Amino acid sequence: MKKMIFTLITACLLTFNFQGYASAESQQVAPQRVNLSDAQKQELDKLHQELFTTKKELINKYVEYGVFTKEQGDMMIQKMNERYQKLKENGFMMRWHHHQGKMLHPQKTN
Repeated sequence: MKKMIFTLITACLLTFNFQGYASAESQQVAPQRVNLSDAQKQELDKLHQELFTTKKELINKYVEYGVFTKEQGDMMIQKMNERYQKLKENGFMMRWHHHQGKMLHPQKTN
């Protein structure tokens, strides 16, 4: 009888603990609005350019080795350039949750 009561109490305690974790996961923290300085933007621009240069080299190697066609490689590089331009237009503020239809810093419309 003591084992059954102990098991029941343990199960209840575990259930309450898991519910606490589940409710904490659903809470979202509002992102802070950060204004980058020109120096910070220049540094980020330099890093992104280095990153994109390396990615372009990688794509070209895959094209050279026959993994991608020339057209596929060109399309990937074009999409990458478009993403870079969009990032530059947004002041190098990345939109981390774009796949959920939410913007990190929604634009105000007047």
